[in-house]
Order: sequence, then structure tokens, then C-alpha cells
Amino acid sequence: MSNKQLSAGDHITSKCTKCKDTTNHTIVAMVENTVARVQCNTCGGTHNYRDASIKKSVPRGKTSTAKPVKSSKIETDWENRINTVNPAEATPYTIKMVVNIGDIIQHPTFGLGCVMNTIKPNKMEVSFRSGIKLLRCQVA
Repeated sequence: MSNKQLSAGDHITSKCTKCKDTTNHTIVAMVENTVARVQCNTCGGTHNYRDASIKKSVPRGKTSTAKPVKSSKIETDWENRINTVNPAEATPYTIKMVVNIGDIIQHPTFGLGCVMNTIKPNKMEVSFRSGIKLLRCQVA
């Protein structure tokens, strides 16, 4: 391979942010001797140059403990609210249901939940095992 100096208008391989793939690009802008911006020859998108040969490295030894701690706290709060009620007494969720704070509902996707807050005229915050969701309803 030759060491030809690249310039605007030359073709280069780059990671396209729109195509999400490594494709051929045309150099649009240079900063000194480095490629700055490119235009994808496949989709026509213009973006900063991303060298296709460089692989992103994952930092070693770092593990994220934030999510498990957060999800376990959400689950613990949810379990504390739900433990005192009978799941069979939960009201099936509909958009037109009338709710009060503390009501237990059964959502087809999120499961068993407890109404934590109502927001007039037609919304409620419900605590589910997966977290707090904002749903439509009728406020009593």
C-alpha cells in the first residue's frame, strides 16, 4: 500500500453512524493532515471520520454495580407495597379506569402495581417491579 497523502475528495473506509457499518466514504474536510469529516457513499450521511480499524476497548476491572443496586431497591420498595395485598383483588388496568392513591392494579405488560400518585386530569404514577411507570387513567 502506498503512503499517498489523503486530501478532500479522496475515498476512505470509515464506520458510518447512519448505516451502522463500515462502508466507503468520500473525504469532505481535513484538519492539517488528518481526516476530519466524511460523507458515506452508501447513505449520503455526513459525519466525523471514524477509523474502521480501531476497535473500542472495554475497560477492564470495572463492573457496574449501579444497576443491580438500583433495580434491587426498586424491587424492594415494590415488594413492601405489594406484600400486604392479595394479588387476586387487583383491578385489571384500562385507560378509562378511575384510581386513587394506594390502589393495586394488574397491567398486562408490567404486572402487579401500586398507584403512588395521581396527576390531574388523566395520569398516574404506578410502582411496578421493573420501576415507576406513568400511565393514563381517570383521576377520582
